[in-house]
Amino acid sequence: MSRTMEGIARHQVGETEVFCLTDGLLDLGPDVFPEVAPARREAAHPGGVRIEANVHLLRHGDGALDLVDTGCGPLIYGGAGGRLPALLASLGIAPDRIGRIIFTHLHGDHAAGALDAGGRPVFPAAKILMHEKELAFWQGREDTAGGRLIAACGDRIETVRDGDDLGHGLRVWFLPGHTPGHIGLRLGAGFALIGDLVHSVQLQIGDPTVHTRYDTDSAQGDATRQAAFETIAEEGLVISGGHLMWAEKFLRLERDGAGFRSVAP
Repeated sequence: MSRTMEGIARHQVGETEVFCLTDGLLDLGPDVFPEVAPARREAAHPGGVRIEANVHLLRHGDGALDLVDTGCGPLIYGGAGGRLPALLASLGIAPDRIGRIIFTHLHGDHAAGALDAGGRPVFPAAKILMHEKELAFWQGREDTAGGRLIAACGDRIETVRDGDDLGHGLRVWFLPGHTPGHIGLRLGAGFALIGDLVHSVQLQIGDPTVHTRYDTDSAQGDATRQAAFETIAEEGLVISGGHLMWAEKFLRLERDGAGFRSVAP
């Protein structure tokens, strides 16, 4: 991993540059891990559970640009996010150069950054990809960021399924539980983006049964996380995700007893 500037970390995967862009810092509150004892939570996150909201930019060898998620934007969570446009500008990338946005899921901290204060698309030329079950889950729910996105950009949305080849070495990795259509992405043979499988490296890597109150199906999410961690460890994948913090924007997993541990890529 290399650090290009504050809020941006970079990892090279074949001919694709993967940038992890920090859109903002979120305070999740004390009840985000409902089954974790307060003392254990405090030991892992002294002073409160704060996580970064990450967006990933994929700059492929032919110059094509994909965004994976769009962050919070400045309009929710008390303005905690909204850094994405400035971070892209610092890399010389205007919003209209983004060719595709691939959504891992449509929670507000991943989808709200796609629209401006007037409900207009921030990335006007981008095709929008999401799992078919994610589209079905949020469609018509215009009181949510996901529902508003679908209403505003429906003519540009394409749905995907597990294993779909998206070009440039990208394949869809279906990881349900956090939401019905939550996905990750495999890039080449050795890298993956895992969306919101992990909100806390400290709590969840060692114990994949730890889940957040945001999961639509926590039992399914726990099973998905366990199976995904096994794949990541067995294949030696380098991973990044929606909420990995600065010191561990890119990491690998190794088995550690009944659980796992994170190691440098």
